[in-house]
Amino acid sequence: MQRTVGSDGVATLMWDAGSEAGTELREGFQSQFAAFREKFGREPGPKDPVFFAPDADEPTPLSQRNFDDAVDHMLKAAEDAGVDQAPIHAWREVGYLVTEENQHLFSAVEVQAYADAVTRHRGDIEDIDLASTVELSADGLRDLIDETITSGMEEPAWRIGEALDHADDPDAVGLAATTLTAVLMTWLTSAKATATTDLAGPALGWIRQNLDDEPADQAFQLAGLLGSPLAPNLTVNEALDRLGDAFLPALIWLVAGLVATEANGDVDWLTQFDPDIDHDDE
Repeated sequence: MQRTVGSDGVATLMWDAGSEAGTELREGFQSQFAAFREKFGREPGPKDPVFFAPDADEPTPLSQRNFDDAVDHMLKAAEDAGVDQAPIHAWREVGYLVTEENQHLFSAVEVQAYADAVTRHRGDIEDIDLASTVELSADGLRDLIDETITSGMEEPAWRIGEALDHADDPDAVGLAATTLTAVLMTWLTSAKATATTDLAGPALGWIRQNLDDEPADQAFQLAGLLGSPLAPNLTVNEALDRLGDAFLPALIWLVAGLVATEANGDVDWLTQFDPDIDHDDE
């Protein structure tokens, strides 16, 4: 099974009809079609919803209220059965459910967002392993940067902000934002420290040519991290004030430009600059 996300943010699933997963999905859809025929007395048409509001007289897509009611019902059933409710709460929070069977369909960032949500709803925020969080954040960022380079679009970078906006726990959001920022800035400053040629100029040129002028202008505000003598000398707080929601995307675009021009688009090149926090406390 493969999951792809288009430039409009819509996810598409494709699977082998003869595989085990394909058989299960086909049976699930057949069950929904049977429920449609039983309720409405006809075959579903191409514009009819597969999952429909159960109380509507006409085929109507499930509303947020229907979804919330279904989740509430599952939570009550889980409570009655003594089953862990955290995965269900996490599903409601992030909008998807990650299991061992389907986790390969999601990016590392999405898997980590779901795992963090489960941890929060279990009340185990103190048990989060910072080293693992940094490692997963770096892997997820590499996925986003690779997608940015291969697609030649700015949209993948905006998904980080959207994921943070959907999180309920301010402490967890702060930890995630800080970790992502630290990883991105470490990549940039570490690359600058080992460079013998200009990094910022080619990176910004790639952004302007492949993404657009606006992302290039926003990335330029942070280009001092790559040693640009022309970029403004901003503190992190000043950059946040100036860029707002574009702060993290601008860091991603700058790293994407760096990888595209210095490493021929190979995001694994960044691993040499990964933050190293695996040290013993004194």
